[in-house]
Amino acid sequence: MQKTTPPLTSNLLTLSLVAALAVTLGCAKAHKPDAVTLQGKWTGEEAGAPAKGINTLALSGSNLEFHGVNTNEWYKGTYTLHEDANPKQMIVVVTDCPAPQYVGKTANAIYQIVDGALTITANEPGNPAFPAAFNAPNMPAIVFKMEKP
Repeated sequence: MQKTTPPLTSNLLTLSLVAALAVTLGCAKAHKPDAVTLQGKWTGEEAGAPAKGINTLALSGSNLEFHGVNTNEWYKGTYTLHEDANPKQMIVVVTDCPAPQYVGKTANAIYQIVDGALTITANEPGNPAFPAAFNAPNMPAIVFKMEKP
């Protein structure tokens, strides 16, 4: 019995496909988890707000600090993310704010990151539901951009 060898063109084609796949996988950007992407200081405006002004959001580790346009609207807390939800979810436990009834309460939010912009909307602390959408009535969304270091 005589051994047959595959045609040279078949081997070259297979080798080329394997090499192309290796290059593609090696050059593909690894997806960073949102918990990493969100770290830092963000500034943003409330979509459709009657008063213009800058909101700030700082995320460091699992800690969060938010300051609204109104100087009496600020929150400190800890957060966790549910990246596998659709829309993505952020759960904030308020640790300090000017409204004592919110301290220790949970605020449920939804968020998205598109083209480097973070859009987030949250229910009032203590409300167990998540917002239905980014444009839900009485639930203004804030669109943030990462501050440059």
